[in-house]
Amino acid sequence: MGTLMIMNSGATPEWTRPDMPLPARPAQPAAPPPATLAMPAPLPEREPEPAPAPVSGNWHRFHYPVAVFLVAFAVTALAVTAARWSGHRADMAGYAGAGLALPALGAVKAVQLLLLLTGLCALLSRRDVWLLPTLFGWLAGFGVFAVLDVVKGRMLPLAEHGVYAAVFAALLAVSYTLSVKARVGGPAGGQGGQGPRPSGLSRTQEFALSAANRWQRAPQG
Repeated sequence: MGTLMIMNSGATPEWTRPDMPLPARPAQPAAPPPATLAMPAPLPEREPEPAPAPVSGNWHRFHYPVAVFLVAFAVTALAVTAARWSGHRADMAGYAGAGLALPALGAVKAVQLLLLLTGLCALLSRRDVWLLPTLFGWLAGFGVFAVLDVVKGRMLPLAEHGVYAAVFAALLAVSYTLSVKARVGGPAGGQGGQGPRPSGLSRTQEFALSAANRWQRAPQG
């Protein structure tokens, strides 16, 4: 006890004074700021691909060969007339007379040129609104010549024009039926043509659609 008091009495006054602040602690190194993760740049939004434009005008895939045939037929008719102009003029004289043969032949070829243009419009635009009138134009033209052949008593040209008229009549009927099928998007009333018919069809369109359905079921039967 005496020794402890001696040690306390000999202590340094600066260390024992209560009003003196304690020695400062060594400064701690500042903690580094937390690393911030760089956010990746947003990917550019991919623009949606434009949807293919729907084919309008009641166009069926089987209309393509019909339109190609119309264009080829018109080009051939005009080319043959240009190569045999004198012969066609003589043939026209048998219908309209020698004085009107040239104007009549020019009018016929102008109509054929117009039918060529409408056939091209049908093929490029894929619209039956051009295809069906073109077929009807050829049918009407050969029908008129067939009637003139009957009046003039020309049997051989009558047979030729009658065959052409029958071919274009068949193409017109088939193309009209395909247009109706393209409009309704398939057989009427579901599978096998059973069920209610699509609304908005005329009697002629319903008849054409029924004929197409019977033709489609014929190979299956």
